[in-house]
Formats: sequence, structure tokens, C-alpha cells
Amino acid sequence: MIKKCFYIFILLFVHPVLYAQNSETDSLLKQLPLAKEDTNKVNLYWNIGASIIFQNAPKALPYFKQGVVLAKKLDYNAGIEKCYNGASLCYAYNAKYDSALVYIDSAMPYAHKVGNIKRLTLVYLNRADYHSNLEDFKAALKDCDTAINYASQAKNNQDGLGRIYSIMGSIYTAQKQYTQALSSYDQSIASFTESNNRQMIAMQYSDKAAVFAQNNETAKAIPLYKSAMLIGDSLNDVENLAAYAIGLAQAYIVTNEFSQAEINAGKALDYVKQTGNLKQEAIVYGVFSQINKKRENHAEAIAYELKAYNILKIEKDLSREQESAANLADEYAKTGNTAEAYKYLKISRDLNDSMIKMQFNDETAKLQTTFQVAEKNKEIQLLSKNKQLQEQKLREQRTLTISIIIIAVLALLGVWLFMNRNRLRQRMKEIEIRNKIASDLHDDVGSTLSSIRMYSDIVKHQPNQTETASALLDKISSNSKEMIENMSDIVWMIKPGNDDFKNIENRMLNFANELCSPSGINFEFTKDEATDAIQISMEQRRDLYLIFKEAINNAVKYSGCHSIHAVIALQNHQLEMHISDDGNGFDITIAKKGNGLFNMQKRSMIHKGTCNIKSAIGEGTEIIVSFPV
Repeated sequence: MIKKCFYIFILLFVHPVLYAQNSETDSLLKQLPLAKEDTNKVNLYWNIGASIIFQNAPKALPYFKQGVVLAKKLDYNAGIEKCYNGASLCYAYNAKYDSALVYIDSAMPYAHKVGNIKRLTLVYLNRADYHSNLEDFKAALKDCDTAINYASQAKNNQDGLGRIYSIMGSIYTAQKQYTQALSSYDQSIASFTESNNRQMIAMQYSDKAAVFAQNNETAKAIPLYKSAMLIGDSLNDVENLAAYAIGLAQAYIVTNEFSQAEINAGKALDYVKQTGNLKQEAIVYGVFSQINKKRENHAEAIAYELKAYNILKIEKDLSREQESAANLADEYAKTGNTAEAYKYLKISRDLNDSMIKMQFNDETAKLQTTFQVAEKNKEIQLLSKNKQLQEQKLREQRTLTISIIIIAVLALLGVWLFMNRNRLRQRMKEIEIRNKIASDLHDDVGSTLSSIRMYSDIVKHQPNQTETASALLDKISSNSKEMIENMSDIVWMIKPGNDDFKNIENRMLNFANELCSPSGINFEFTKDEATDAIQISMEQRRDLYLIFKEAINNAVKYSGCHSIHAVIALQNHQLEMHISDDGNGFDITIAKKGNGLFNMQKRSMIHKGTCNIKSAIGEGTEIIVSFPV
């Protein structure tokens, strides 16, 4: 009963294209290759599927699925909802209600996005039907309540409300809740009366009559079947007239009005011959068999029952086939034909066993599915809780990490500021001291030594001086000059403005040229441009310059060279100075420390550097100094 109401709902409520004939389907298929990839093509897919769904639901399914794919690509929500709904109906026609439920659930969010009240009503009602066929009546009634809520919001939607109440009546009947079922059918009849849908009014009369018949109130069922037949006859609704006539005939059998039962069974047979519905034809033959059985016309009862059995066997309707075989066994037993009675009794038992086995398998599969779903839901809930706990833990860890990082950054910033402040203070103090020393040396020592030299020169040029006095004065003058030069070097080394390497280079060139030129020695100086960018400490500047002076001085005084070549370069953060001459050379193993070689090596080592001296008799001398900068 539920299926019948559902399919009529789809036929009359969804779209008139569902009545399309094969010729119209062919016309739609011809349009498909020429259609552009737009929303019109989505609707075309849906129309093709809808036009063939009743004839061949599996064949319609691919068109609905292709419609879903294209509609998603176009972000066409109305098309996605329609095509998902159509796909679910394809599975429902094949009794695959689990799959139908998956697709109708997929359609649900898009129906809400579109917001079409009638489409929302349809989606919830279809889902109610699937839940009903899966015997999940609680979920089915909940969906019906939601469908009623949406249907009530639409204007002039009494017809839709009538169909929802009709489905609810079927659900209550399946649960044998007859009072609620009758109430739902009354509401359905009232809604269809308001919309003047006489065909559906007749169907509700028939369904209501079936409730009375199941509840052993057959007398109340008969007038309802008669009212349904009157309406069906006025509408020439042949297919439903056959069902009404069968119901009325069965009601008359219960009340032992066999003549009336036979008349209505004859009417039903005429209707099913017109529709070609073989299963209904078998049911009618079964009604004739029941009438003759009541009249104890066993031969006639067997003849009609055989017709019914043969049709049901071809149609593979196992339930009715088993019932028909049991009736034949009973009738053959009454006629004394034990062989045939045993034959059909065995068939009935085999069919019953087969159905029990199938039912057991179905129930086992259903229980297994239910168990798996329940376990999966538990697993999902557990994973969800674990995820929440992990997210909370991650948030706490993230907060703690961020706090630690902020504290660490602030601490490092504080340390850096403190160190930088101390470094700046020390630097300022160093600069102040160096400036003071330079100033004092220049003002006091420098001026004093200059005076000594000046007085010595005066004495030297006085007449009548002895040779000894003149020599002494020369020595005073020479020492004073050397002291002035040394003081000048000291002042230059400690003065802050001379930290740039360019100033060191100039100082070296001046010293070397002043020393080499009077002796006729050619001095060459080469340097790496990268050295222009470096700055070295006061101590490094002092010792580098003093090593340079010592090397040049030794070469000029002792080597007998004609040329001196100095090279300064920067290699891998190492400052290197090469000083070579083409002089006489010397034996390093017997060289005296007094010549300054030891001092040069000592100065290099102070700065974690090296001083290599290469020399041999007649091969000149090369001094290589290197230390990090």
C-alpha cells in the first residue's frame, strides 16, 4: 500500500513529463548531443530519465547521474536536487531502499539551498517512503511531519497535504495502528475534497476500507469500496477499478454474500483483461477459487486456483505462489486426490522454506548492516571526542608555545639591549680614552720632543763646537726624530678616525716610500679591493702596521735588495699580508732574535694568526702574515 501511494504521488505531483511516450523520449535523446553544457542540458538529462523511469528504471539512472555531475560543475543547485531525487527513485523502483536513501539524503541539502517549498515537501515525503519500506516507521513519520510543515507553507497545496496524509495512513496501517490510520485517511480525504482530486478520494476510500477489513469490521468496508467504484467508474480509472472490485469481492466473501462476490470478481476480471496486469489477474482467479471453496465446489475451486498458480509461477511472486499451492493441496485433499495434494503440499512447503531462508538472510543482512552502522556511529563519536580532545590539547600546547616564544623573545631582546648598551658605553669610554691619549701625546710629549730637536739644531749650528759635541748633538737630533715618528705612529694607531683599512694602507705606503726612496729601492704595493670594506680593532691595526714596518725596515737595512713587493688581500675572512724582497736572504735557523723576526711572530699569535718567514742565502726573503678579521 505504501508503494502505491508513493508512486501516484510522484506521477501526479512532480512533473507531467513522466507520462512521456517512447516517441518523446527519442526526441529528447536526439537533442542531447547538440545541447550546450548549461543548465538546459541538466534539465534535459532529468527529462530523459523521468520519461523512461517507469518503463526501465535502471536505464534511467545514468541520465540522472550525468545530470548531477553537470549541475555540480555549473553550481546549479536546483538541478543537483532534481537529479539526485530522480536517481533515488530509480533505486526505489528496484526495491533498493538503502541506496535510494543515500541519494535522497544527498538531495536534501540542495533542496534547502534552493528553498522551493514544493520540492522540499517532495524530498521529505520520498524519504518517508524509503524509511517505511525499510520498516523504520519512526523516521518515516518524522519526515512526514516535516513534509506537512513545508506543504502547509505553500499556497493552494491541499493536494500535496492529501498525499502526505495518505502516506501516513499507510505507515500506521503497516504498524496495525488502525485508529491513527483511519484518522490520517480522513484528513487525506478532506484535503483531496478541497482540491477536488476525485481519483485520490476514491483511493483513500479503498485504503480506508482495507483498514476496516484488516480490523475485522468488514461491514464498514463494503460501502467504502462501493463509493470508490462509483468514482473510479465515472473517471474510467480502469486500473484502480480492478483493485476496488477485488477488495469488494473479498469483503462479500467474508460476509458470505457469494453472489455479490462473484459479480464483483467478474467485473475485476474484465478490468484486468483491459490493463493486462497478470498479477491482478491471478488475484482475481484466487477470489473465484475462494468463492467456489466456500460453496464447496472443489473442482471449480481447483480450476481457478490452477490458473492463479500458473500465472504466479511465471511472475515469480513467491509469496502468492506459496499461498496458491497451499490452497491447491487443501482442495485436492478434499477431493481425495492425495497424490496431487501431496505434490502441491510439498511445493508449498519448499516455497515456504525458501521464503523463510530469504527472510532470514534479509533479516541477518539487515541486522548486520544495523550493527555495522551502530558500530560505525560509535567509532565516529569516539573519533569525534578524540578529535575534540586533541584539538583542545593542541590549542593548549599552541598557547603555551606562543607564550614561551614571547617570553623568550622578550628575554633575548632584553639581553640584547643590555649588552648593546654596555657595548656602546664601553665603546664611548674607549673613544674618550683614545682621544684623550692622542691629545696628551700630541700636546705634551710631541711638543717637548720638538723643542729638544729644535735646541739640538741650534747647538749644532753654533760656531767653534768640537767634533765630539757635534756628534753628540747629531745623536740627540736623530733620537729625537725617531721618538717623534714613534709618537706619531702611536697617535695614529689609537686615534678612532683611523679604524678604516684605507687609512692603514695610506700609512703603510707613506712609511715604505720614505724609507725606500733614499736607498734607491723600488717599492710595489698591491691590495685586494675587498679590504676597503673591512674594519679592524685598534690592537690589530697597531700590530699589523708594526709587523709591516719591521719587515720593510729589515729589508732596507740588511737585505741589499733592489725591490720590495707588498701584497694585502682578504681570503675566507682571513687578512693576509705578503712582503717579499729580492735581496741576499739569510739562514733562518741561525738568525738572531734581535732582528725583530720573533716580535713579528709574537704579534701575529696574539690575534690567533700566523707569521711564516721564508728565506735562503741568495734567494731573498718572503714574510706571510695571516689572522682572522
